[in-house]
Amino acid sequence: SYLVTGGLGGLGLKLAEELVARQAGRIVLAGRSAPSAEADRLLQRLRAAGAQISVVQADVSDAADCRRLLAEATRPDYPLRGLIHAAGVLADGMITAQSWDHFERALPAKVHGAFNLHQGTRGLDLDFFVLFSSVAATTGSLGQSNYAAANAFMNQLARHRRANGLCASSICWGPWAEVGMAAASEDRGQRMARDGVQSLQAEDGL
Repeated sequence: SYLVTGGLGGLGLKLAEELVARQAGRIVLAGRSAPSAEADRLLQRLRAAGAQISVVQADVSDAADCRRLLAEATRPDYPLRGLIHAAGVLADGMITAQSWDHFERALPAKVHGAFNLHQGTRGLDLDFFVLFSSVAATTGSLGQSNYAAANAFMNQLARHRRANGLCASSICWGPWAEVGMAAASEDRGQRMARDGVQSLQAEDGL
């Protein structure tokens, strides 16, 4: 089994398609909400082509919910062998207007979610433990001090795991062109383009 958190968003579904193409045995897509009609149609097409895909509604920032997710993501015939943590929440605002409420919205999915996944898989023999971080954590990003902090935590968690003999990769992505949070916000995508940050085509990112 291979788990993708944020698995029902545009980026998560692209990852699901890629895992199917790479012949993953079973794919578990986790999200806080039920699949949209568009997501459901894609999942039906993948299943019709023979893919084993399970959908689990769960909030990985909640420790108990994360434990339930990890229990559902593995079976005796399909042990959990890898995960991609692609969940995230934005709460943008210029730093003079940032309140702690903005941080409380942006931090849990990445900070608590990544840590709960780390805690829950430390004893497993994983092929990969991939955290989807952001270039905001290394270069900063206008209006995203809270988001930058959340991603910086994940980068350090990956270093901590590797220092303790556990697999981990934290990828500081720039914006994706067709999917993801930058693509979902025309203003954010245009702002990053003005700053010289060009969007990555999905096929290149995959």
